[in-house]
Amino acid sequence: MNTLARFFPPLLLALNGLIYCVIGGLFIWDPVSWFATAGIELRSAIGYTELRSVYGGFMLGFGLFQLICAWNRHYLAPGLLLFVLTYAGLVAARSWGVLIEEAYNPVILQIYIAEWCSLVLGVIAWFMLKRP
Repeated sequence: MNTLARFFPPLLLALNGLIYCVIGGLFIWDPVSWFATAGIELRSAIGYTELRSVYGGFMLGFGLFQLICAWNRHYLAPGLLLFVLTYAGLVAARSWGVLIEEAYNPVILQIYIAEWCSLVLGVIAWFMLKRP
């Protein structure tokens, strides 16, 4: 196995895990400004609680799982599989909003591009891991 194929998959998971942990933490501690940045307006504290739990709590947990998978070789393949499936779901759902409903702003487009890039990098990492 060459050096790139050995280090790229866990590095991708670790970097993405760190990003998810930071963003999840920001959504937990200051959801109002982060949702406003994305152009999301909520009308009640219940809405912020719900989105805080998904954008904050889930993202933080997912980020921690990716970090664990990056550092434990036994979890690397399942971690990458979840990475690819998650980004495939994000890209599919956001594609519906961006391409069909035309519901986006510059921030949403940046997120959309980042999700596509992450999906492509995840597929590349998956094939590097599965290559003999």
